[in-house]
Amino acid sequence: MSGCGCKICKSGLGELVNELILDGEQPFAVLNELKKQGVISSVKLLKKHLSAYGIPYPDEQISDDDITCKPVTVDLNKIDFSQYNFDDTDPESFIALVQKITMQVFLNQSKITLQSQQDVIDGLSPDVPKEVLQNLSLAHQMLEKSTAMGIRINQNTAIKVVESMGLTVQNQAFYLPNNVENKPDSETD
Repeated sequence: MSGCGCKICKSGLGELVNELILDGEQPFAVLNELKKQGVISSVKLLKKHLSAYGIPYPDEQISDDDITCKPVTVDLNKIDFSQYNFDDTDPESFIALVQKITMQVFLNQSKITLQSQQDVIDGLSPDVPKEVLQNLSLAHQMLEKSTAMGIRINQNTAIKVVESMGLTVQNQAFYLPNNVENKPDSETD
């Protein structure tokens, strides 16, 4: 048995891992290299392996030099609506477009979150980044505000429960916001 006896050393890749870390490779890149070599490892195992050799586990920090951000400028007076395929005189088509865009943002963020979770399961990442979960929550809030899906789903569930009791709900197509009281018909005429 060579090395410290862990799965990495047993595969004959212990020395390579040590060299990569000492040369400044980040743990995520080392785990990917191990995966390419056919060894599925985790951050916990990598830390244990490095500890056995007295090699400190490097912090995975992104330096400010690695990030280049350019501000996006939008002149709200010069938006070309022709590229969005909706009739700007029809508010319903505009609302439908906003809802579709918001749904696409939510679905894209869901994919990112699911990939982050899979990285944790595969041992490629120690945890789902807090920012990913915050972005999913924000995308969900945007979706809820643009579609009122939660209100509709809750109301539809309540209607089904009431109807299962043998009662009839009239005017099912009318969805009240939470802060508006339903006035009797005599008050609205």
